[in-house]
Amino acid sequence: MKKYGLQFFLGLVIIFFSTPLGYFSVNILGSLKGNLSGEYVPLLNGFIASYLIIGILIFAVGFINKAKANK
Repeated sequence: MKKYGLQFFLGLVIIFFSTPLGYFSVNILGSLKGNLSGEYVPLLNGFIASYLIIGILIFAVGFINKAKANK
């Protein structure tokens, strides 16, 4: 019971913090690479979308585990 509850919570937290995580990831990449003038917005959108997908997948795994536990 606690396992899928944790997965629900972790998935929602990742979805909720996807934008700050995206900014943080782009800033790390920018400090390593240097100038990201024309690439900043596409990279930011890509990171935000990937964090959203990760959160949705973790949430879905929790949902599937809960459905299996109720059988």
